[in-house]
Amino acid sequence: MKPIFPLLCAFAVIVSLGCGEDLIFFADDHYKAVGMPEIVASVADPSLDAGEDVLVVTLANNGRLEELIPISGNGSKEDISREMAEETHSVDALDITATLAGAGPIRVDSGPQHFESLPAGALASVAFNLTVSGGEGGGISLPLRLDYERQVDVSVSDGEVSPLLLPDNVTLEVKVLAPSFGPLRVLGMKSDLAPGKSGDLMIVIKNDGAEDLHNCSATLEVAPPFRWDGTGGKESFLGYINSGALAVAAFSVSVEGDAALQEYQLGCRVNSREGRFLLSFPLALDAGDGSFWQQFMIAAVVFAVVAGAAIIFIKRKDLLRRRRRRW
Repeated sequence: MKPIFPLLCAFAVIVSLGCGEDLIFFADDHYKAVGMPEIVASVADPSLDAGEDVLVVTLANNGRLEELIPISGNGSKEDISREMAEETHSVDALDITATLAGAGPIRVDSGPQHFESLPAGALASVAFNLTVSGGEGGGISLPLRLDYERQVDVSVSDGEVSPLLLPDNVTLEVKVLAPSFGPLRVLGMKSDLAPGKSGDLMIVIKNDGAEDLHNCSATLEVAPPFRWDGTGGKESFLGYINSGALAVAAFSVSVEGDAALQEYQLGCRVNSREGRFLLSFPLALDAGDGSFWQQFMIAAVVFAVVAGAAIIFIKRKDLLRRRRRRW
């Protein structure tokens, strides 16, 4: 008579490890694996558009096998070898259901997404339909709950594989940038950023609105692989941005050494007396110093902004001088 499911024919032993994981194994086990799934979530393009949009979340299983413990050498060589191979699946996530919840101005229109497995070292993408309503905008964290099964033990007897699966779950934070509805837009940007280096990031902002904006300052929304380099402030003061005028926000930023050479979506929050606005823009990392023409154009815009401010200052000074003569 062949043995039925190991829970019915053998007793399980639970050993508590100092690392917080309990070892569950059967009395007739040949091997026991130490390790479990470790799932992380990332978004390549966190910048959302107003109205209906699609958010694609990439899941990665960073779980790894910490140890493979020999338990017993009794049994056939085939069963022992097969069980050793099957034990390595303890780090795989199985029968996964991903559920994304909305927050703030973001409503999730898609239901739970299901996929069969996420082995260790593998990637999987899940897409959710969103509706983004009007608001102030900014960085928002959306909770992503993952329900899955994981193998806590497996028994092989006479070539028959009997895994023991237990349910588990984890809730991850998915960070996105919700748009704001305002008069400002990013006209262009310049950077000399590259992986493993620090550099300057300049953003040219234009006021397309009919109203002047007063006491403006800009803050960069920093997220990995970008971070503040500690040499400059986190806020760039812009002053007044009149209707139709330009302003330049400058930041000192460093890039992590393992950053991929790809395009990232960044956000810049502009605070003013009239309100707060979130602007998004793409930034591509490369190994060089960027395009000559892009740098030339941005330099021309910066020169125009500075020259415009100087002209306004001279005109105001001349006007005051004339008024004094009249007095």
